[in-house]
Amino acid sequence: MSREGPDGTTSPVRSPMRPVALALCALGAAMVVLSLISDGNAFSDSWWLVGFVLWLLLWSVLRSMTRGVAERPGAGLDERERGLRDRVAFIGYQCAIASGMAVVLLMIVFQGDAGMIERMPGLLTTLMLTSSALPSIVLGLSDTGAEDSDPSQDE
Repeated sequence: MSREGPDGTTSPVRSPMRPVALALCALGAAMVVLSLISDGNAFSDSWWLVGFVLWLLLWSVLRSMTRGVAERPGAGLDERERGLRDRVAFIGYQCAIASGMAVVLLMIVFQGDAGMIERMPGLLTTLMLTSSALPSIVLGLSDTGAEDSDPSQDE
């Protein structure tokens, strides 16, 4: 699918998934920072909670956009789509394992600092949510998974 520009050249139409995926990445990074600088538990920090609600909203929008590849049964996917789905799921799994281990290591390093230990649930929640959204983020950044239907291709 392409669109003709003002100078007569054609360029591919950008999917709206990319800005949503980038916003989700930026919001996830901001939530990590907020969970680390909060006074006490991040769940009692109003800015972190606002970010959490906004993050859930953006993730649900991105999931609905990438549902074509991410949630369709394997029989309904071609080999390329199945390989892509498996690859992004593996990336999310590896990120979840690494995030959990990072939090455990931080807890070991800062075991004497009660303030830092109190921040760990918010950090762990943020990292696990980001890990679970990573497959949708990767699909959104690659512009794959959208049901972009071009009426001229159906003929």
